[in-house]
Amino acid sequence: MSSRVTAPRLSPREFRATMSVLFAALRESDAIILQGRPLVGVGVKPDGSEVTLADKAAERMLRACLSTAWPRDEFYGEEYGGTLLERGRCWLVDPIDGTASYAIGMPMFGSLVSLIVDGVPVLGCIHLPSLGETTYAAIGHGCWLQHAGGAPRRIRVAAPRPMSQAKVGMTMVKEKGWYERPGGVEVLRLAQAVGRLRMVGDCVQYALVCRGVLDAAVDPFMKPWDIAALVPCVTEAGGVIGDLHGEVEAKRLVRCNSIVAASCGRLRSDLVRAARGKVRVRS
Repeated sequence: MSSRVTAPRLSPREFRATMSVLFAALRESDAIILQGRPLVGVGVKPDGSEVTLADKAAERMLRACLSTAWPRDEFYGEEYGGTLLERGRCWLVDPIDGTASYAIGMPMFGSLVSLIVDGVPVLGCIHLPSLGETTYAAIGHGCWLQHAGGAPRRIRVAAPRPMSQAKVGMTMVKEKGWYERPGGVEVLRLAQAVGRLRMVGDCVQYALVCRGVLDAAVDPFMKPWDIAALVPCVTEAGGVIGDLHGEVEAKRLVRCNSIVAASCGRLRSDLVRAARGKVRVRS
């Protein structure tokens, strides 16, 4: 008898039903997020990150809609916390991933929603309200892209290519403290080794990896609500995802603080090696 542990997953019927509820919840949160953009007041949280009234109101709305459908499920979110469960069902929500872009009127932000079961991300959604598109996936059901009003289509990552030719996305290189935080210097080192680097921003770049526009995306400073939605999307699109230290196991990855998503394992490994200074940079 095999000792292999089967990852939890949704049935096809559960996947369809869950996405129906989730899309309805996102329409409600979109109304808050998009209506609030002309009059955004920005505050600063204790960790130095930005927050708006729309962040908080949209998270309350997402929690309310999802808890109506699944009243026994736990929630863990950026604005209102909660418990990241090791057993059972838990929703992770980040209503505006990319608040810095949102606050200045740029469309490069998104809503991240994911469901983890027994600590494993089984469903993920990268929803981009201003761009009118959603990338979503569940373990065993593929990764899908749906534009507002259109039918979903299955998407896949790009064909493998060497790191020296890879198109890689990153969110930012910002304040002085960025260089002093664990992961900051590693990503700067990595940036010199790739073929083409673009500051795409936050969750948007992972949606582009899933459809093959980018070959990889990297973030050195992440939280569980940033990570969980990305895992099913990238892996079901045929890509690989890990952290800057080489961790790839989904359950542990949710609790990491960095992400390296790539179209293939070789590229992910090369990016990790470059971050560690183990790849000679071209002059």
